[in-house]
Amino acid sequence: MRALIIGKATPGVARLSRLLRERGWQVDTLAALPLAPRTTDVVVLPDDTRHLRERLSRARRIFAGALVVTLAAERADRAGALAQGADDQVDAALPGDLVVDRLLSLLRLKRQGPRLAYALDDLTVDVRQRRVRRAGRDILLSSREFQLLVLLLQAEGAVVPRSAILDRLWAGDLDVADNAVDALASRLRRRLDGPGQPRLLHTLRGVGYCLLSAVMETRAAA
Repeated sequence: MRALIIGKATPGVARLSRLLRERGWQVDTLAALPLAPRTTDVVVLPDDTRHLRERLSRARRIFAGALVVTLAAERADRAGALAQGADDQVDAALPGDLVVDRLLSLLRLKRQGPRLAYALDDLTVDVRQRRVRRAGRDILLSSREFQLLVLLLQAEGAVVPRSAILDRLWAGDLDVADNAVDALASRLRRRLDGPGQPRLLHTLRGVGYCLLSAVMETRAAA
């Protein structure tokens, strides 16, 4: 994976560069956005509110298809960065594995084209008709429950961080309760899992959620 970090040489930039390089990423740094188009997987911009929207727009034109994120400042403002047009905001103060897993998860979601149908064990989802069935049973979901289900299916078993769920489903909403994601996941789990059915929606405490095949879980435990 390749990352390009734009901005001054700050402790946050140095730490993020080190975290990514230690995990095998190719990392380049530039003081300012280049003029000519370049190819990379992730572009990191400083979380400077001055002209941020303009710089994010320029970055998308120069690095077509790349994930464009901001690097959290001392006072992180993820909602503000998302409102300006960033794909996400990363915090170099977090453990390195969490930072890298978050970027990889977001890259995977960004690169996947829209699908119209999903299947996991006895669960089937028709995106166009917004129809969800499990073992022949129709499951009625709210709009946000359905969005979370599709988001988790897109991740193909990978853990989707709570912060990524919050950003995708409540982007720009500043009045979100602290437990909104957990409450939503709990409601979705109750809808999906009927009496005696294996659990599909799993929690990685303190990190996020994922959907796993109950068949694969049983084989792994055997």
